[in-house]
Amino acid sequence: MVHGIDFGYGGFSFSWGDHICAIFDWPTQQMEIMGGFMLQGIRAEQRCVWVSSEPSVRQLRAALSDAGADLQTLEAAGQLVTISDLDFYLQDGLFEPKRTMDLLRALMDDGRRIGYDMMRITTDMSWLKGSRIDPDVWEEFESELTYQVASLPVVLVCQFDRRQVSGSVVVAAFRTHPIVILGDEIHGNPFYSAGAAGPAMSEIM
Repeated sequence: MVHGIDFGYGGFSFSWGDHICAIFDWPTQQMEIMGGFMLQGIRAEQRCVWVSSEPSVRQLRAALSDAGADLQTLEAAGQLVTISDLDFYLQDGLFEPKRTMDLLRALMDDGRRIGYDMMRITTDMSWLKGSRIDPDVWEEFESELTYQVASLPVVLVCQFDRRQVSGSVVVAAFRTHPIVILGDEIHGNPFYSAGAAGPAMSEIM
């Protein structure tokens, strides 16, 4: 796959249909990279969707505003969309994989309807901390997501704060995302195995 679309940070690029895993250690590091990702999408007139808790939404809005983005106009036009992580992933407190996938497609279809043919979506997975989701169920969902988005005009970045998620969730993330961001580096993920048993990941945990 040829990667030719500007990520918005460090000269990185991606292709539509990419499913990217981003592992961060600090919120400032996360916002520096992902704020640039969202800002580049705004400048390219793509729909930009941010799924997270309210504190993370506030940090994103501050970063975009500091960069000169007109948040009120962007949100009124439907180009910038922020969604609660719990609303996106849970229904009545339960994780419903099909519902989440349907929401992702609905966001893409709605964006197309109002003139945004491409979509960047990033989800903050800190809500998984303390959840009772079976890691195997989560891995299956992430693997299916990689397959589902591959043919869509979408790039999806799943963000993981290593302090906020369990080791088993991070392992599942490595196994199911073809591309990985580690700190300030992005590259093909040698541990990607689409749910199959892959190399030991304890070396990088």
